[in-house]
Amino acid sequence: MDVSVIYVNWNAEDEILASVRTVRDKIRGVSYEIIVVDNASGKGTAALAREPAIRLIQNPVNAGFGAGCNLGARNSQGRYLFFFNPDTRMENDAATILTAFLDTHPRIGAAGPKVLDARGTIHFGAARAFPSLLHEFLEHSALTFRFPTGRITGRPYYSFWDHDSSRPVDSLIGAAMLVRRDVFEAIGGFDERFFLYCEEVDLCRRIWNAGFGVHYVHESVITHLEKQSADQYFKDFHALILQHLRSLALYMEKHHGRVQTLLWRAMIVILYGLKALTNRDRHYLQYCRFGLGRV
Repeated sequence: MDVSVIYVNWNAEDEILASVRTVRDKIRGVSYEIIVVDNASGKGTAALAREPAIRLIQNPVNAGFGAGCNLGARNSQGRYLFFFNPDTRMENDAATILTAFLDTHPRIGAAGPKVLDARGTIHFGAARAFPSLLHEFLEHSALTFRFPTGRITGRPYYSFWDHDSSRPVDSLIGAAMLVRRDVFEAIGGFDERFFLYCEEVDLCRRIWNAGFGVHYVHESVITHLEKQSADQYFKDFHALILQHLRSLALYMEKHHGRVQTLLWRAMIVILYGLKALTNRDRHYLQYCRFGLGRV
């Protein structure tokens, strides 16, 4: 078996079925299996269970995205693990293209495709630089979004280049990422302390630390509709932001230590405190409280 396509489901059955149709339509050059890990969905999985080509694994609790991916990986057979979100669609034979790339580059541990949004335009979140105090300042101050093509301001999401060329990157979007099984197992898979967000960045960092590279491959193309399960789970945009901040705090503590994490928290308090004063939005005060360790 060449590729195990692994989905994690939380009330996104229809999205997964739509995605699976594109997988079946586009993959031609490799052997593959489709695995769906259901993270205790409340809406049921009857349609998924009826699909004979899908292996459905029921997780009794919603332990998060990374934990679901790990469970799927443990029950898979492929040489490569293709973690694929429910809200993704294959636009070409991305699995074969990425597999061929990793087959010919044995020191690359993970590869990801060009990602389009629902309008068919480039989604610059397909790859990103590792979080750092500078990158976090650029993002939370919104400078990276105001000046996306700047060589410095565009670094967090690599938005200073057109994404129509392949190159090594710090990390890939978790929505569509092909990983070598042996590398994935050697580094212990996803860190399950990350419930949602930053788990793929942490994984890519550990792949680099293990002596393997991470690569963006523009010839492979998918569409990412974004946040179908997250929007249901968190219901509120600001709750989603707080979850992202929680994951970032864990990442900073893990990879940058306590001092830089405290500096990062102070930066969050200052930046969102200023935004609260200028915009009079109470949600910014909630982010400040998180920075102070009160949320």
